[in-house]
Amino acid sequence: MRAKLLHRVGSIKKGATVEISGKKAMNEQRGPKDCGGASTTSAPVYAVTGEDGQTESVDTRDLKIVL
Repeated sequence: MRAKLLHRVGSIKKGATVEISGKKAMNEQRGPKDCGGASTTSAPVYAVTGEDGQTESVDTRDLKIVL
């Protein structure tokens, strides 16, 4: 599955199209600096890989699925 990043994560830039792979964890805390702001609602965190092969863990709330 492919998605666009809603904010920069590691060395993968905002707006990059990434491949979503396996679930890594649950994000139970988000601060005011996170995309979408602070939240106490937990959400899955997935490994994503950018076009350059860089892999990062990303909260699903920071992804927009593309078809």
